[in-house]
Amino acid sequence: MSYETDERLKGRLDTNQLAREQLCLAVISIDKRFTEVRPRHPRGGPDGARDIQALFRESQVAFAAVGFLNQANDSDEHRERVMAKFEEDLDAATAVEPQLKVFVFLTNVNLRLSEKSELEGSARKRGITQCEIMDRERIRITLDSPDGLAARYQYLGIPLSEAEQASFFAKWGDDIQGVVSEGFGRLERTLNRLQFLAETNLPLSHLTVLLQLEHEYAGAEIGHFRAFCCLEMVEPRDRVVGLLFGSTDNPNRMNATTVGELDLALGGIQTGRCGRQWEEKLKDGADTPDPFTKANEFLLPAGSFTSVGAQKVGHIAIRFSGDTDFIRIPPYLLFRDIDEARFALFLNQSLADKVAAISVYANEYELAKYPKSAFRVNKISRDFRIPMCFADSELTDAWVKVTDGSSSTFHLSFSDYTPKRRFVAPEVGSS
Repeated sequence: MSYETDERLKGRLDTNQLAREQLCLAVISIDKRFTEVRPRHPRGGPDGARDIQALFRESQVAFAAVGFLNQANDSDEHRERVMAKFEEDLDAATAVEPQLKVFVFLTNVNLRLSEKSELEGSARKRGITQCEIMDRERIRITLDSPDGLAARYQYLGIPLSEAEQASFFAKWGDDIQGVVSEGFGRLERTLNRLQFLAETNLPLSHLTVLLQLEHEYAGAEIGHFRAFCCLEMVEPRDRVVGLLFGSTDNPNRMNATTVGELDLALGGIQTGRCGRQWEEKLKDGADTPDPFTKANEFLLPAGSFTSVGAQKVGHIAIRFSGDTDFIRIPPYLLFRDIDEARFALFLNQSLADKVAAISVYANEYELAKYPKSAFRVNKISRDFRIPMCFADSELTDAWVKVTDGSSSTFHLSFSDYTPKRRFVAPEVGSS
């Protein structure tokens, strides 16, 4: 292949200055001493006295000039023309950058050692400390090496022999596969990000916190439980500044207005469950309440539920539902309204001790997941209240606050990460 490479360098790129400069740029880039290699107006126009600019050993600016001739034949005439071109390009480069120390000259004419020495001496007189003369033979050696085979094929159209293919892929196969995989991965991540950002403009259909337990418990082992989420939004919507929602046992609790009305015989998750949700909404002229206090005068009921008990419990889900009516009447919360929101969980101590992981979902997305090592359980004041009735015997299993292990709250941030879509809608007609 060396003969064919040499012959094509002589005249393959005649009159094609763009391809010549791109080939030379590739040759310089292969030399690891040069970084940040970039062309200067390869399609024509003023180039500031250099065809290519780079950094030499990551510190010194380097100018490179291309001195290719049409149908180069290594005659005395061609050598003289190339040497004159070298002097012309070097004069122009040092005129633009008097402090220039590194100059590279690439040509498709082979020069004698004495001629190269003469040009290098001329460069030193102009203050150049590193002069690189890449004549045709030096360019050929680079292009016929495993590092240069791709550029050789691209610009000179020389296919790789079986031996060269084996050599090329032995050196670059893993890197090529990595680039391809990373390219597709980057594209997929970008599309996922765009889809997510578009869907944050949809109404908030639900916000769910899933408490994954350490293992599946019998319902009687869980017994009485309390699990509530208190969330504060960074930007109010229709004067809504926060949400409170959760679940507990004993459906009789839904209608009880005093502890005396509770039927404790109906207690325990194995017997039944119920839950409520509230919106924390500012009154006209009222100051914003302290975060997470959830003063009753600011809480507006926004839904409730009752359900049957569970004999086996592997997880407990608490949910704020935005779809409380068959017809959605504005104003209502949007998915994006919970961006930058902060929240904490309030559980009874025995339940908190059984939680192995916490996941947060909204609409079709998983927003966050916290293993046990990423959250902490904090004791709180006995004065903490949820606007539902709980007997003193139930409250002996004290309230605790569950938060991020490195902060006083959990934090939802759509800027820090792209949530993972957990549901993909099938296309019409697909099975």
